[in-house]
Amino acid sequence: MKRILVTGGNKGIGKAICERLLQEWDNTHVILTARNAERGKSAVEDIIKTLNCSPERIEFLEMDVSSDESVKAAGAAFEKMSAGTALDGIINNAGIGWGYSTEETVNTNYFGVRRVNDAFGKFLKRPGGRIVHIASASGPNFVADLAKNDPLRKILGQPWTIEGSGAERVALLDQLAKETKTNNGYGVGKAFLNAYTHVFARMNPDLVINSCTPGYILTDITKGMGASNPPSKGAVPPCWLMMDESIAEEPTGRYYGSDCVRSPLDVYRGPGDAPYINDEDAK
Repeated sequence: MKRILVTGGNKGIGKAICERLLQEWDNTHVILTARNAERGKSAVEDIIKTLNCSPERIEFLEMDVSSDESVKAAGAAFEKMSAGTALDGIINNAGIGWGYSTEETVNTNYFGVRRVNDAFGKFLKRPGGRIVHIASASGPNFVADLAKNDPLRKILGQPWTIEGSGAERVALLDQLAKETKTNNGYGVGKAFLNAYTHVFARMNPDLVINSCTPGYILTDITKGMGASNPPSKGAVPPCWLMMDESIAEEPTGRYYGSDCVRSPLDVYRGPGDAPYINDEDAK
């Protein structure tokens, strides 16, 4: 069985990811996490009933990715419940949208992923374990809107040019993520997440690490904003990155569009547009 941890799995795209993993692949075991225990357990029960799947294939783990203490506690709890069984993958889906301060948004959408990887990365199967980051087209759009001479444009758009060791590069991203002032907290958080994806992949060459946008999906985050695609459609690219065998043959640390095609970090690429090609990141 492939054991896959999905953060923010109690609703929206996260729940759809859990459902797709269980429905499309019969060799998967999902660890669904949510910050609210009642909602998380309810989601697990609903998935079991809806899919008529074995209760042994899905379990709940309480975790609030915005909290250092909660993530550390979840890591300790997982270590006990896993009994030494490795994780095959982590899908970092948990996040918040608009209506929060930039600090709150970046703390959840960027540093939340950092916390989960730091706490659960040691449980991943090596070599071959996978990590998928749920990013957004808001990331490349944020970078595209930066002034041409803004140093942040190159750092976020071409993170392979950042100098220093892996730890030094992550430290720089952390510092800039805390210091960057903007009214677009969602966009900046996702832009930093994409840059971190590349750097973290280079730090872990025995893992397969990528990010993707799920597309413009109707969720609590986009309610009233014109989105109409169902969460099930948003689950397609992250599940593809987690499960498709061909991904292991490609350079990792890359960002993919909602059509499962490689996309740039510094400009929006729409579904159906030509693939982004640049091998500088693989050197």
